[in-house]
Amino acid sequence: MERFTITTRVDEQSKQLGEQVKERLLHLGWMYDDQSPEILISVGGDGTMLHAVHQRIDMIDQVVFVGIHTGTLGFLTDYAVSEVDQLIEDLTTKSPKIDQVFLIQINRKNHRDLPPLFALNEARVENIIKTQRIEVFLNDEYLETFRGNGLCISGQLGSTAYNRSIAGAVIMPDFAALQMTEIAGIHHQLSKSLGSPLIVSPDTKIKLKSDSYYDTILAYDHLHVRLDGINEVTCSRSDKCVKFARYRKTSYIQRLHSLY
Repeated sequence: MERFTITTRVDEQSKQLGEQVKERLLHLGWMYDDQSPEILISVGGDGTMLHAVHQRIDMIDQVVFVGIHTGTLGFLTDYAVSEVDQLIEDLTTKSPKIDQVFLIQINRKNHRDLPPLFALNEARVENIIKTQRIEVFLNDEYLETFRGNGLCISGQLGSTAYNRSIAGAVIMPDFAALQMTEIAGIHHQLSKSLGSPLIVSPDTKIKLKSDSYYDTILAYDHLHVRLDGINEVTCSRSDKCVKFARYRKTSYIQRLHSLY
């Protein structure tokens, strides 16, 4: 891989580090190509990597990602600031192992189907203004009627993100599952739902229907759209996947240690 681009966080350290990596790779004969790169180097934290993925969503099958950690969380990145020399050596002398992480596809429906959206970590149907009523279907079979702030649908990678902060389960990478976790569910005699995270197989379609999604947002990773006029949101595993270049072996347990 010799065509590369770089995405950096906005702080000076990340921008300077990005320029340093760019200059060194150009000196070694690599080509800077922001239009059709083979590899994208993210300099920052997990948020920077998420931004990079969404910026390249239309060409996601053509690029692989690798990250240098300068942010507050480095679960998606493999190299620390002090390891730039190692990164340059790995990029120029080694063939990486490619880890593929499938995206979550999010379909919205009213009187017509809208273009799909995609998430790496999670999709959240959430209303912070009033109680949201949601009918939940798994592969078109009715499961329950939820009442509360909303529901979070995450994949294996996203199980350690927002999902973890609302007491969802952390899923080990051996299981390519989807997970549905409640956000401030209401539970009493007249309002009953599962009340615990639900883990389903990756081929399950999770449909969230409501008579009114007015004032409700669909948050997907760091992005969001309003759901006014929408009556149905379906989350499923996409055929699209994000490819991470792994030049050295880092166990999942080691990655988990970066969370606490």
